[in-house]
Amino acid sequence: MSDFENAYNFEDDEFFYSQWSEKDWKLYLEKADLQVSLFLNLFVSSRNIVNHMEHIAIQMGWMKKGRESFPGNFFRNKNDPETIHTHPVTTITRGLYHFLSKNWEIYLESSKTTDLKLCWLYAQLLNNGERNALYGISCMNAGDESLAVCHFKNALQILNFTMDLIQKIPKDTLKINVVFHDALIACFDLREVWLKVMESCKNSDESGDDDDDNDDGDKL
Repeated sequence: MSDFENAYNFEDDEFFYSQWSEKDWKLYLEKADLQVSLFLNLFVSSRNIVNHMEHIAIQMGWMKKGRESFPGNFFRNKNDPETIHTHPVTTITRGLYHFLSKNWEIYLESSKTTDLKLCWLYAQLLNNGERNALYGISCMNAGDESLAVCHFKNALQILNFTMDLIQKIPKDTLKINVVFHDALIACFDLREVWLKVMESCKNSDESGDDDDDNDDGDKL
């Protein structure tokens, strides 16, 4: 699934030359939220399956079976715009961070003690990790690959802190142990996707530098 970030091309989108009302945009955002919900349901039901992210990508319409190809948004209407809201990496990031948040709520309900400082730290890690990843996707779509890589590196560093915190929390019951086992699955999936996005951004940036060099050579 190395082509998540190439699923959509934002150039020459005729949609942006037309007019949409606030009602149209609201419906569009609802579709984007529905896509996150669908992804999350698929993740919950298949998270313990080997190569479950590939399975989900096929179900979402991002990838054809046996081929790394992303034909488009699962809910996308031909007349809908291609924006960051429905980008596959956005859907995955939003969905998995929602999963991590809900898992933490289950932990708090099951735990006999509540460490307020730990709760605040975890909340900050989730917020900052998701925010940096979404910034990275936005920069990537704007063609700022180097800046996108910086944000994804920040997101990965924060994700590593999150995983370290999860592993250090005492697992007093089987339920809590399962909760954090699932949380780590989500974290590993996020890391896998972001690393592939970063690799693609770096390759794209290097390709752009080569093109610039070739252009200069032509001018000379």
